[in-house]
Order: sequence, then structure tokens, then C-alpha cells
Amino acid sequence: MTCVTFVVCHFAVAQTAGYSWDFSDCELKDILFAVSVDTGISIVPDDTVSGKGDLKFAGNDFETAFEAFLKSNRLFVRKDGNVWTVSRVFVAEENGCFFLEAYDLLPVQIVEKLSEVMDHVVTFETLPAQKISVHFKGVGENVLLESLAKRFGSYSVEKNSSGYHFVKNNEVRRTESFSGMAKIERVGDGFFCVDVEDCRFSVVLNQLFSVSDTEQNMSSDFADLSDKTPCKKSFCLLSDADVKIQRSCFYGVDFEDTLRLLCAQCGYDFVAENGIYYIFSNPGARMELVSGKRSWRKYTLQFTKSQDFFSFIFKRIGKLELIALPDEFSFLCFASAGEAYVIETLISEADLKKDVYVVNLKYLKPTEFLEHLPPSVERSALFMADDSAQLYFKGTEAAYNNLCEQLEVCDRPVKRISYDLLILQYDETTQNNWSSSFGAKRLGIGDRNGISAVLGSVMGFNLNVVTSFGLTFAAELQASIEESKTRVYADTTLHGVSGREIHFQNTNTFRYRDNNVDPQTGTPIYSGVTREIASGIKIDVVGWVSGDGMITSKVTASVSRRGNDTSASTGNPPPTSEKLVTTEVCGKSGEPVVLSGLVQTAETEQEKRTPLLSKIPLFGNLFKSREKTKENMQMVIYLVPHVEDISVSIYEKKYDFEWAQENMERIIEVFGSCENEQQI
Repeated sequence: MTCVTFVVCHFAVAQTAGYSWDFSDCELKDILFAVSVDTGISIVPDDTVSGKGDLKFAGNDFETAFEAFLKSNRLFVRKDGNVWTVSRVFVAEENGCFFLEAYDLLPVQIVEKLSEVMDHVVTFETLPAQKISVHFKGVGENVLLESLAKRFGSYSVEKNSSGYHFVKNNEVRRTESFSGMAKIERVGDGFFCVDVEDCRFSVVLNQLFSVSDTEQNMSSDFADLSDKTPCKKSFCLLSDADVKIQRSCFYGVDFEDTLRLLCAQCGYDFVAENGIYYIFSNPGARMELVSGKRSWRKYTLQFTKSQDFFSFIFKRIGKLELIALPDEFSFLCFASAGEAYVIETLISEADLKKDVYVVNLKYLKPTEFLEHLPPSVERSALFMADDSAQLYFKGTEAAYNNLCEQLEVCDRPVKRISYDLLILQYDETTQNNWSSSFGAKRLGIGDRNGISAVLGSVMGFNLNVVTSFGLTFAAELQASIEESKTRVYADTTLHGVSGREIHFQNTNTFRYRDNNVDPQTGTPIYSGVTREIASGIKIDVVGWVSGDGMITSKVTASVSRRGNDTSASTGNPPPTSEKLVTTEVCGKSGEPVVLSGLVQTAETEQEKRTPLLSKIPLFGNLFKSREKTKENMQMVIYLVPHVEDISVSIYEKKYDFEWAQENMERIIEVFGSCENEQQI
């Protein structure tokens, strides 16, 4: 009972167990072997199973998935107990009727599998080596074998007392497979009239050579006879004879001309040797029929290298066999007469003399001009000197004149920009607060009709403060400077070109030795490394002038400040603080740009002592005083951009000078008639 229970449980688990296979483009025999190992079923492929397949399955219904796998790969299975035989042939016999299915098998394999289920012996000599597929259902023995013989090709079945025998039919009538029309006649003066439609090439050759009678002398044994005997020409076809000529109708000049045209239509060529015409395959024969007989030709160029000229040939004609010769100006070409004419014409058009000209750039650098070439100028025609200071053009005179016309448009001076820069540092501490009292009121009786303001410091600025910000701002600034509440940090003018960055920096660099504190003694240990800390103000400006004269400015300003030096006591570098402002504005020339908000805060501590008495312990505190001050400083940057466009004035002067040269006589006459400066 225990054994029976174990077997039942084993089969129950096997039935509920799932399978999972994933085979992609694997050998069919390997797939069957893996399935056999997993399922425990003896699956044996016979000698007809070959090739690759796919099997993707996951689940419990194995037999349904296996049947689908066999069907998709054109396989059949015969189950004999626990042994399954897989084959590409299915043969069965029922009440004298045969059922046969085979896919992609040699005729030998089909006949062998069929003979296993037949009561008669089936023999054969040789069968075709081409794989076929057959499908018969419920046919008799004789009908099955005769149908197979027809399927094999030119075979027949002979029946005798012992069984059946497949015999190859050696005498096959060519006219049975000929469905087209071929008519070749020989007319007067050696001409051949050809009219072919949907006919095999071998049949056309037979007709051509059958009408090509020629007269040859008899053998030397009959040399004394004066008569001559007509004889047909002989040929040997060294390629496939099943190629068809769809339609051909023409007159041939002679026999060889007719044969050449027929061969070229099917991709053949021929050669005559000892009176026999050997016909062989030539894939280029059709192209030669259209373009002509090709041969090697030599060409020599005068001004263009052969490698540069090949691209012209490929674009005009197509791919040809080309070989460049060592002199770099000659090449060999395998071309026909028509293609040679095109190449010669192309040489006369493209192989032109090219001179070298100097490209005179007035404002642009050669490298800048090469980066931004006009559309009509080729980069390959321009060459730069070794020192990159001069540019050369190689080409025709017309192309050089076109380049000069383009230079008149693009070789213009770059617009220049200047920035009036004023940087002020305002002190905003509580002890140093200040406010201006400048104002305006209506005049009363007795008041003088006028105002006065002393703006000595402000008027000395490089930046015109009064014009840019007004008289009120100038007066307040003057008062602030006089009271030492405002300090001028920078007052200058920055010059640059449109699209390029301008950099301004006013910093102080502090250098200190890097040290560490000894944890045992507390004394600093210097490492010998010197570090730097820079503090101050940095300004980067990128300006661009548009076509309508507007200036777009991108300004980046940073202010940094170094704190108290504590490196001696702590071993660390002094602290630093940094404020950064980035803005981008667009305005007219002369409109100011103000950057504020760069506020720096610092705390200072002052200690006052009485000499000698302040050093007495405890009692000395009565002779000391400390005062902490919190300082707020703000950096304000004033920028006024200006456009310095000199290109217009230069070109106006140029054109005015040319006009004056043309009208010199009239100018002298007018000036001579003037009596005073007003008339002039």
C-alpha cells in the first residue's frame, strides 16, 4: 500500500507539474532532446529531421503545445508506447489507399519511407538532388508512384513481378517544353533576320546555327577535287540553357554580329576556337550592349588631380573602373566609346586653369573669415599662409571676382562698444548715517532768480553723472563724498567689440602660510605651503549691438571681502564673503545700467587701554573700554554703454572721396567763385 500510494502521488505531482521552454533558432534535434529529458518521454528524431526552429512554452498542457510545435515546423510524430518517433514524412495505408505527406525532403528519402509500408519492392537508379514537398490522400498504389515520378521530373515507373522501378527518361523532346516562337532566316548579302518571342536561348541557338551553313574544304585525301561541301557551324553552351529571350526582332549584319546580340540579351558572351563557338556567362554583356564595348583608355589632366576628378565622373556617368597613375594627373578608365566621349567633354568643362589670388581682408582675421564663409564661396578654394596672417584663393578669375563682391558685404568693421564705469562704496553704518538736504522750492520776492551747486568732485568723474542721473543725484553724491560717507572704488571707461566679453577686476590678494596646530603643545606648525585669498570686485560684461542700434548687455558682478585674520590663533585661513549679481538688459546707447544690492556686513571691535594700569589683574579692567561696531557697506555699479560705430563714417568718407575725384573740376570751379567762408 505504501508503494502504491507513492506511485500515485508521483504521477499526480507529474500531472500538475508545469513546463517552461524558450528555444529560439535552435537545432530541432536539440529541442527534441531537451523536451525528452524534461518530460521523461523517449522522443527520437529520424534521419529526415534537420534544420532549426523555435519553441516557447510555459504551462501544463504539454501535448497540445507539442502538437503545435510539430505543425509549425512541418513535423509528424508516431507514438509507440513510451517511444515517440518524429519525422518529416507521414506514410499510412488504409484499405489499399495510401496517405503520404512530406515536406522539404529529397526524393530518395520519400521513396525509402514509402517502401517501408508497401508490400512491393521499390527500386531506383538515381533520383534528383532537389528537395520537394508532396501531399497525397487516399490514392492507390499505382497512382501514387506515377504521380511521384512526374513530381521528380523526367522519370517514369516500370512495374514488374517483383515491384516497381523508377527510370529516368533520357529522350526528352525539347519541343514539349517550348511554348514560344523563334524564327531565324538567312537573307541575301549575309544578313540574318531574327524574330524571337518568349523562347529559350538554347532553342534560338539551335536555329541560328542550323541556318549558318558555310563552305569548307574537304580533307586532304580529296584535295584534288574542286568541289566544296557545305558544313554547319558548331557551338558549345557552357552555362544554363533555360534562360529565355522575351522579345527580339532585328537584322544582323553577319553571323557573329547576330550571335553577339542574342548572347548579350541573355548575359552571355562567346569566343571562337578551332571552329567551335564557346558560349559562356558574362554579367556585363547587357551593359556593353547598351553603352558599347568597353576597353582601357588613358586620360591626362592639366590642372586637376585625377583623384579630385573621379568624383565628377561618378556623378556624371556612374561607377566605372578607374586607376590613378603615379604622376597624380593621369588615370586609366575602363569605358566604352560613348562613355569616353562624356569623359572627354567633362575634362574640357572641368579641367580649367586655376590661378592663385591674395584675399585682402580689411577688418576680419583670416580665421574669422574661414569660420563664417558666404554661401557662394567654397572652403576648399581657400588656403591660409603658414603664419595665419594671409589668405589665398585658388580658382578662376570669375570666381575670384565673385569672392571680392562678397567681401564688400561681409568684410565690415565690428561695432565697438564702450562702457563708462563708476563703482561707489556707500557706508551704511548706524554711526555714519547721512541724508541729503538738497531740494527745490518756489522763488519768493527778494530771492535771486538762480541756483548754484558746487560739484567739484562729481564733475571730475569720467562718467558724466549730471547728464546720466540728473542734478539732484549729483548734489547728493557730492555731499556724501565730502562727508566721507561714499568712496569711489573705480572710475574708468571699458572698451570692447560687439559680442566679446569685457573683464574688469579690482582685487587685493592676501598670501598666508598654511599651518596646523600641534594637538599636544598647541603651537602652530607651518607646512611650507603658501595659499592666496583674493578680495575685491570683479565685473564681466558682454555687449551686443543689434541692427537698430540697441545694446544688449549681460553684466555679472561679484564683490568679495576678507574677514579678520585668525590664522595665527586657529591655524585656519581667514573667512571670506562674496556677493554675486547677474543681470541682462537691453537699451539705447547712453541709457545707464545700475547694479545694487552688493551689501557687505562686517563687525569690528575696538579696545582702549590706559598704559601700565590696564595690565594690573582685576583692577586693570577699570582702565579698559571695548566698543563693537557693525559696518554695512554697499557696492553700487553704474554702467553707461555707448556705441562707437565707425563703419558708417569710413564708408561715407570713401564714397565722398570717390565722388570728389569724379567731380574735381566742378568743385574747383565752385570754390573759385566763392567770395567768403559763408558761401564756401
